[in-house]
Amino acid sequence: MWQLLIPLALWLGTGWAQLPETQLSETQHKSLQVALEEFHKHPLVQWAFQKTSINSALDMPFPAGTFVKMEFNIQQTNCHKKYWKEARCKVLPKGRKRRCLACIKLGPDNHVLGRMVHCPVQPQGHQETQRHHCAKVERAGEDSLYLPGQFAFLKSGASK
Repeated sequence: MWQLLIPLALWLGTGWAQLPETQLSETQHKSLQVALEEFHKHPLVQWAFQKTSINSALDMPFPAGTFVKMEFNIQQTNCHKKYWKEARCKVLPKGRKRRCLACIKLGPDNHVLGRMVHCPVQPQGHQETQRHHCAKVERAGEDSLYLPGQFAFLKSGASK
């Protein structure tokens, strides 16, 4: 049995397991659009990129909204970055490729509470920093909610 599980784990770890876009939830679709918009706002990006595949997508509900973490691949097109949404933009076969990590927090009415999009040119070893930024996005909007006993604890500590 282990002989079958190890190749499966290696195959899944290489990013070959892809999600069809039809399996994305509405929140994940919105988050993908926010991530692509954020990527194309970057001043160093000059050409448009298109999503070529989605490797993973996870959404978690929170009291302040929904946190979405997704990994996807993008590739350079033949268009300038301000035309990235147009259908006439075609992926260049030898265009630059990037693997992106996006952490997006959407409020109940789909407004963006927090975002972090990281699409390095080459895979880098800054995974710990990315996790930290993702965790900050995950907590976005949650500070305004009070936990039971939180106010009483803070008040009793302030009266000393």
